[in-house]
Amino acid sequence: MKTKSILKVVLFLILSISVTSLNAQRHKRHHTPKRHYPHYKYKKMPHWGYSYKVAPTHAYVVPHSGVRYHYHSGIFYRQRGPKYVIVRAPLGVRVRALPAGNIRFVAGGRTFFYYYGTYYVRSHNNEYITVAPPLGARIDALPDGYIKVYIDNRTYYEFEGTLYKAVVDEYGDVWFEVVKER
Repeated sequence: MKTKSILKVVLFLILSISVTSLNAQRHKRHHTPKRHYPHYKYKKMPHWGYSYKVAPTHAYVVPHSGVRYHYHSGIFYRQRGPKYVIVRAPLGVRVRALPAGNIRFVAGGRTFFYYYGTYYVRSHNNEYITVAPPLGARIDALPDGYIKVYIDNRTYYEFEGTLYKAVVDEYGDVWFEVVKER
């Protein structure tokens, strides 16, 4: 009986040591990886120009200049034939809310908001109006679909007619600054 008890204790110790050593090897890294491409933030978003058979379920219709756009989670859809295509937001469209993850910044003394390639300003009645990209604005990411442009041996990024340059801030974060608006 005494031998069985000792054997159980020894087996328990061996089992607990092996479980502890397995858990000790499963640690996660706690540093944030550096961003290596301009669209890192939006890589899981649907791409501009893609088409879908139906508009998103909770999209609401935003009429503008005789065209019905569907707006959902910061993305504008326009019906073309039987499909809905992701398009650039026309300037002057008003929406009720911005999606989570938008960034707020001040340029030229005015507060702007940015999300997924679209710039907004807040109106007096708490709606958001799409506007042209302000010169000097710094954003954290571009949607996929930008192209690299080389001017005087410098790399720029062009997206929907707007030219951006990469800027590194004092913390080592990469931002994209508007240098030429559409």
